[in-house]
Amino acid sequence: MAEDMKPNEARRKKLVPVLARVLAELCKRNDHIPVDPSHVTKFHALRAPAISIEDYLQRISKYSGCSEECFILSLIYVDRLINQNQNLIVNSLCVHRLIITSIMLAAKFFDDQ
Repeated sequence: MAEDMKPNEARRKKLVPVLARVLAELCKRNDHIPVDPSHVTKFHALRAPAISIEDYLQRISKYSGCSEECFILSLIYVDRLINQNQNLIVNSLCVHRLIITSIMLAAKFFDDQ
């Protein structure tokens, strides 16, 4: 990571809860929608993970070392995925796997030299 791209803890402490709130609201809106078995993906778990979305993002933030921009880019990736695949319902069963995958892709795109 470039010297000017080092994580800014103050920005990160503000950013992670906001992203968590956006994703949590999306899940809250979609959790009541039944998932058609033909639309279950590899991202869907049998049951929702015990860790909250915010705690999960905080953990990724703490241990990944990726830039703040990756978190924003990951949200853009999830949005694009939803727009490209109208059958995908982001809910509590798949959001954690979508988060880690989109952050990893964002880090590969944005942070790798």
